[in-house]
Amino acid sequence: MEREIEYNERKGSRTGFTIVSDNFLDNWSGFMGVGPSVLYIMLLNYCYGKKIHAWPSIGTLAKKMGVTKNSVRKYREVLIKYGLIEKMYKRKLTDGSYQTNVYQIVRSEDLPDPGKNCG
Repeated sequence: MEREIEYNERKGSRTGFTIVSDNFLDNWSGFMGVGPSVLYIMLLNYCYGKKIHAWPSIGTLAKKMGVTKNSVRKYREVLIKYGLIEKMYKRKLTDGSYQTNVYQIVRSEDLPDPGKNCG
């Protein structure tokens, strides 16, 4: 075990990881269900370090999650409804079309108790 720790401290992990708080796992994931929970974790994955913004496309998220684009849109609405993310705007391309949404994510360690957001 010591050898593994020494390797990780010296060179870092060869695979990334996403930290999710116990509050989210214990309270929110059961409250919202699997789909919105996985989407939230996927969005957190884009927010490494102290970042709180992510802009993956619906298509990218659907492909990574193994679901349809409509499912991602449905899960996104659940996250917006309960305040876990805020859809800020769409990035506009020079030709006038829209490329992707930009989301502001509430970090999992900053989430309140889900009972307080239920309405």
